[in-house]
Amino acid sequence: MSSFLRRTVFAFVLGAAITAAVLVGRSAFATTDTINACFKPSNGTLYLLGAGRSECQPGDIPISWNTAGVNGQDGVSVTSQSLAPGADSACPTGGSKFTAANGVSYACNGSNGQNGQPGQDGQDGQDGVSVTNQSLAPGEDAACPNGGTKFIAASGVSYACNGADGQNGQSFNGTFTSPNGQYKLIVNDTSALLQGPLGRVQITSGGVAIDGQNALTLHAQGLFTASGAVTSIGGTPILLNGSSCGVFRPADFAPAFGPGGGPILLNPSGSPTVRFAC
Repeated sequence: MSSFLRRTVFAFVLGAAITAAVLVGRSAFATTDTINACFKPSNGTLYLLGAGRSECQPGDIPISWNTAGVNGQDGVSVTSQSLAPGADSACPTGGSKFTAANGVSYACNGSNGQNGQPGQDGQDGQDGVSVTNQSLAPGEDAACPNGGTKFIAASGVSYACNGADGQNGQSFNGTFTSPNGQYKLIVNDTSALLQGPLGRVQITSGGVAIDGQNALTLHAQGLFTASGAVTSIGGTPILLNGSSCGVFRPADFAPAFGPGGGPILLNPSGSPTVRFAC
């Protein structure tokens, strides 16, 4: 093996051994500043002194190194300083000055720009046109045959026209029958008749007639009031309070039914005339 190759191998082995020894030495001699060791060239062994041996064996190479490097200088924090206009020639219009370990730098304000020249006045616009209106009689303007209002503005002419007169309604004279044929409405010049299968209501010049084949029911939330000189119930005339007024109260009727099925008037004297004050 050549001497160059042996030196190369020796350097490689020595470097690996030193790296391992550094890791071990830091843990074994953490309280000392210097680590002493010996390198054995014959087999590449690196052993530490102080852990059983105090000197290197004959033919071994003594080696030592520090456990910690030299402390470096403290770093310098960056500081900033506001500059008023004219306070530093580097920033004539003011700004900020930054000081760091590697030097000084600036952030300067820009100078004020020049005022622009006034612009030329624009041309006057045309005066606006107010909206005017004109009433239109029927036939005066073809746009509104029935008359209306004409509006004139800058954007043009518009109209609000009256509608045409509607046709007169037709008078009704005839008969209307329900789809099932049971109910009819009959109107003519003398009467109006509403007729159903069990009764009818007829309006004539002589009055209003209500007929019911089975029953006739009148409902009232309060008092039921009737007026007239003579009223017939079941064929018996009953005078309704003479010339004053007539009101049938609940007390005037018995809660029972007579033999004919109709209500019985409470009249202890037996007279068919019912009189009471309003």
